Amino acid sequence: MVGMVGSRRRGSCAALRSPRAVPARALITGWAVSRLREALRAGSRSVRRLMSQEEGNAIVEFIGWSAVLVVPVLYLVVTLAQLQATTFAVASAADAASRVLEVDDSPSAMDNAQLAMQLSLSDQGIDADLSGSLSVTCAHGCARGQAAMVEVSVGVDLPGFASLGIGRDVVVVATERSITLPGKEEP
Repeated sequence: MVGMVGSRRRGSCAALRSPRAVPARALITGWAVSRLREALRAGSRSVRRLMSQEEGNAIVEFIGWSAVLVVPVLYLVVTLAQLQATTFAVASAADAASRVLEVDDSPSAMDNAQLAMQLSLSDQGIDADLSGSLSVTCAHGCARGQAAMVEVSVGVDLPGFASLGIGRDVVVVATERSITLPGKEEP
């Protein structure tokens, strides 16, 4: 085999007959190159064998990627739905409370507005702490015929936060409505 390597290089038949015709440096280089080629072939075969043996890994990768991608996206969708539902309920409660305050000029108007707000929130499935959820502010005293602002604020129940001991104070939705208090303006 050594003679063949030498004969190909030199193109002579004398190198085939005598191994002495090939210089020692060429033998070492030829031997090293052939060993290197064999090692590379063996390495590429083992890499191909390892790459072809992926039996059962697709299921594991699917479950892993599902946990990494799908679970956070699903949590985000549920959280946004809860936030939207609470926002809708608070807007409805502010409308109900402001309607009551616009037409009721009795001393129990604030209690009636509180009840209207509570009914509106419970219709939407929101269980809120109603103390401090409704506030009425007036620019020049809450006299008859004056403008007032009705504000309803409710904390949002975020999924999973209750089990962590975090309450509704993380995200609070507030809505304001401008009303005119009932009755004629006093001079």
